[in-house]
Amino acid sequence: MIEKPWLKHYEKHVPHSIPYPKIPIHQFLIDTTANHPDYKAITFNETHMTYLELNERVNRFAQALQTSGLKKGDRVAFVLVNSPTYVIAFFAVLKLGAIVVNLSVGVQGEELVRCLNNSGAGIVITLDLFAHNIYKVIKKTGVKKVILHSVFGLEKKMPLEEGTPHPQIFQDILASGQNSEEPAVSVSPDDVAILQYTSGSTGSPKAATLTHSNVIASVLQSDAWIKVEGAGNAAVLCVIPFFHVFGLSACLLISVLKGYRMVLLPRIDPLDILSLIKTIETYQPISFPAVPSLWAAIASLPPEAAKTQLGSIRVATSGGAPLPVWVHERFEKLTERRIAEAYGLSEASSATHFTPFPGGGPRGSIGLPLPSTEARIMDIETGQKECEAGEIGELVVKGPQIMRGYWNNEELTASVLRNGWLYTRDLARMDQEGYFYLVDRKDDLIITSGFNIYPSQIEEVLEGHPKVKDAAVIGIPDRIKGQAVMAVIALKEGQEGDKEEFLKYCKENMPDYRVPKTILLRLEIPRDPAGKMLKRVLREEIPSEKE
Repeated sequence: MIEKPWLKHYEKHVPHSIPYPKIPIHQFLIDTTANHPDYKAITFNETHMTYLELNERVNRFAQALQTSGLKKGDRVAFVLVNSPTYVIAFFAVLKLGAIVVNLSVGVQGEELVRCLNNSGAGIVITLDLFAHNIYKVIKKTGVKKVILHSVFGLEKKMPLEEGTPHPQIFQDILASGQNSEEPAVSVSPDDVAILQYTSGSTGSPKAATLTHSNVIASVLQSDAWIKVEGAGNAAVLCVIPFFHVFGLSACLLISVLKGYRMVLLPRIDPLDILSLIKTIETYQPISFPAVPSLWAAIASLPPEAAKTQLGSIRVATSGGAPLPVWVHERFEKLTERRIAEAYGLSEASSATHFTPFPGGGPRGSIGLPLPSTEARIMDIETGQKECEAGEIGELVVKGPQIMRGYWNNEELTASVLRNGWLYTRDLARMDQEGYFYLVDRKDDLIITSGFNIYPSQIEEVLEGHPKVKDAAVIGIPDRIKGQAVMAVIALKEGQEGDKEEFLKYCKENMPDYRVPKTILLRLEIPRDPAGKMLKRVLREEIPSEKE
């Protein structure tokens, strides 16, 4: 058993273990409404809703769903951006003991079919903007009801095939719910609350089965770690999508727990930062969880503007992908505050590690395990031997936030949950002080001529080139070496370069065995909404590019 050097940090910061009340997720909303009914809960497109108004709408929508036949244990799929519709529907479904099926708005086609059929969802709640994706495949699924939030009235122009359900309008259903009393449904903390779909590196959708107690634990762990008190009805900027566990936990649920105002932004393009800055100036948020690409855009602001515009942000957090060191350093120089970096995954309800707040941790570190969370580094080959400090292995975690398993997939569950430990398939190392560092995905490890090559080491070098905006490294089959290294590079706007230039740069800055055999130039590197690189997409696309 390797010593746990991080334990000494908890004496200075937070308890190593904290209490977890046996409550369902929606108790957060009930309690905050009782204590602060007039606090603003939601701001969206310059309209506002108090916690009392939010809870009443949640109850009316729940009553309407219950009247139409929704019962405990039923699955309801969400294909929604951050909006009042998501928040209302989320708590309404949970109050009825039903299960939220959290899907990315980008899921469509056969992947959408697999998710809907695997979950057994009978209802889909979505925007009219995404309705055509649902109706293209609805006959291949068990979906019996589609509820649309009508934004542009697109449902009126959409042709419906015979035998498909006519869409019901969210606003009409909400208006039909006359009873705003709490639903009389008994919901246990051990009941399933959310099926969180994640494709990971395999490309095959799978759902992390999260109970109410899993999610409650995750939110309370992060709250104990950050320890912000007395902020009242402060604002939280909700840019990260709620269909991602980071956004759900760090934006929606922490806000409802603390009585914060959720300033909802359905979509922000990092290249168009002006609207975001205007929102920050207007609402002065205390907290801003964001992904690295957004922090990079913010860190590029002129110093004079940044000091005045970012001054309200006391809790700056980053997750979804590693945050470049230059962004850390630039933000600290601009604001004299640090960005707290978190590591988490769908299978853990959200975070398992956090850098100390507000002091931060070593650059490049994902920090320390959260309260009640254990973490180890196990050998890559067998997963049974614990690695010494400094050795690279697979990160495994244990805690009350860890999922029950994958929905309807016992074989896959058994492969990642072993004796209560979640095998994350992320390669990492721990230093002598107990700080953890991500190295790569286990599935992305490249073995060439007997050498273990970690793509992140090559990507870091390439991203140091002044012309490179983004880089991804993958392994491709090689008859002699087993695998060869391929680098895919996206250039900064207005830059030009050729493969030979970058190949020379690699030869000058890394050992020969790491130098890519092939370099491809592309406009963008595919990433998910949380900023995580989608290497499986590259692997699918690369063969056709080479042919």
